[in-house]
Amino acid sequence: MKSLRTYSLLLAASAALFLTAACTTAPDAEKDPKADAAYKRDHRAAGYREAQRSNVNY
Repeated sequence: MKSLRTYSLLLAASAALFLTAACTTAPDAEKDPKADAAYKRDHRAAGYREAQRSNVNY
């Protein structure tokens, strides 16, 4: 029973750490415009990046 409690506590701590690390906040655009632009470039959808790379004319 004690090991089950230990594993549960470890799992809860791991989940909390994962959730806090996975959620990044965007930098303040007024303080650092270059960091804000880099953040936006990195978080664009893959389809948007593919459309920017292609030379498709409509």
